[in-house]
Amino acid sequence: MKQKKPWPRIIAFLIAVGIAIASFTIGIMQYAHRETGYYEVGYSNAANAEVYDSSVHLLYYAEGGSSFIRQHLNEVQRVFSDDLLQYYRLLSAEKTYEGLNNIAALNAAPEQALKVDAVLYAVLKDAYARHEMQEGYHLFSGALHTEWQSMRYLEEPEQTDPLLNDDEAEFLKVLTSQLARKEQFSLEFDDNNSTVTLHISEEYRNWTEQNEIEAPVLDLNLLHDAYLLQLVAMRMTAQGYTDGYLYTESGISISLGKQGNMEYSLYAVGESGVETIAVTALQQPAAFCSFTVVSPTEERYGYYKIELEGKPYYRHPYVNVKNGSFSNVLMTAALGGTSEQAVDLAYVMLVLNSLESAEAVAEYVSALPQEIISAYTLQNDTERILYTASPAEEIKMQDITFTLLEI
Repeated sequence: MKQKKPWPRIIAFLIAVGIAIASFTIGIMQYAHRETGYYEVGYSNAANAEVYDSSVHLLYYAEGGSSFIRQHLNEVQRVFSDDLLQYYRLLSAEKTYEGLNNIAALNAAPEQALKVDAVLYAVLKDAYARHEMQEGYHLFSGALHTEWQSMRYLEEPEQTDPLLNDDEAEFLKVLTSQLARKEQFSLEFDDNNSTVTLHISEEYRNWTEQNEIEAPVLDLNLLHDAYLLQLVAMRMTAQGYTDGYLYTESGISISLGKQGNMEYSLYAVGESGVETIAVTALQQPAAFCSFTVVSPTEERYGYYKIELEGKPYYRHPYVNVKNGSFSNVLMTAALGGTSEQAVDLAYVMLVLNSLESAEAVAEYVSALPQEIISAYTLQNDTERILYTASPAEEIKMQDITFTLLEI
């Protein structure tokens, strides 16, 4: 006698399998589905191993069908990653690459004239001119920035902070005295042959060797991110990729070419951290540079505070190269301008962080070109004032507990 086949069970099983497959397929389709809007564009696999710590990010706007958006974003990712990798290598002060004369190659071959790419030649000429102005930017202060970076990223940085550690204070004093001597360093440019020669005095080389300092001498430091972002922005714009904006974790952003206005936040530091207290609208394409003495996000390292005799001392990337410490004047600051002014804004920001008084900051900001939007708050300010040299109508207050004051 033949047994009956369990068709109801088989049918139920097939239905269950069908539902599972359909659910899985729908899940994959929903995961891959793209709608019109801004997307965070990551690095390509080929570039990620090198540029993952560049701190450069891209938000890009895409519209159309889901399939088109996916393909377009893949294309944007490739272009962005290739451009970023190219300039990241070019501006590297520590890593050399075969067949490429970058900043690291100059550090490795002092007193030798090296032929460099036209882009790097222009960057170094511009950076050297800013260095020569002696307003707070030092192109040869790699050792100082490396020293502070190593301290700022410690789990317990207070133990080595110069306020509490006499040995560290003495080391920074000697280091900055070395940096203050103009004859210790220079760059020589040969426009006819596009060569650059890094000159380092024998005395400084001997001193770094005695103190086992391996940090590069020539280093874009506080202007590195601005130059890198500017170069990537110019390259992407030239290739027609203009529907997004680049930004760095150090607080610099550049819109690639969208028309119209974009609002940018102006910050203050409150009990709960960094807070938006005002916004300003900039005509696109624009550049924006923002600074806070504390980490803009809880996840970001490299910031800490020390209390000494009831007074707070904030540690952040903007070390003062004149004394190896921090000026403790600005609490927050923001600067806005055209997309071509990213390096100018970053330069102004580091100069502001080197000034030793609120009066000096106000004087410097007041002398800035009118097209630059500026706003800042001060440390130890109980009156809660947002200072600006820009017309008040260009800044829209969001926090009624702060007062906007034109200087």
